[in-house]
Amino acid sequence: MAEDTQKNMKDVLLDRELDRMLTVTEAAELLGVSCASIRRYANEGKIKVYRVGSGRHRRFRKRDVLEYLEKNSEF
Repeated sequence: MAEDTQKNMKDVLLDRELDRMLTVTEAAELLGVSCASIRRYANEGKIKVYRVGSGRHRRFRKRDVLEYLEKNSEF
């Protein structure tokens, strides 16, 4: 029973981390590309972007950035 609770807690923590919102700079660093590239990917619909604040600020879910990386990895 304790193992199940511990596993569930790990799943919850992992989900929270994957749902964390990243700035343009953080997303660019994660992918190893420039901020301009991240903006272009968002404009082209390659990565889901969320507008926050007055709509000028872009945020990316870490999960979406990692999915993009997985789909576009050369390995």
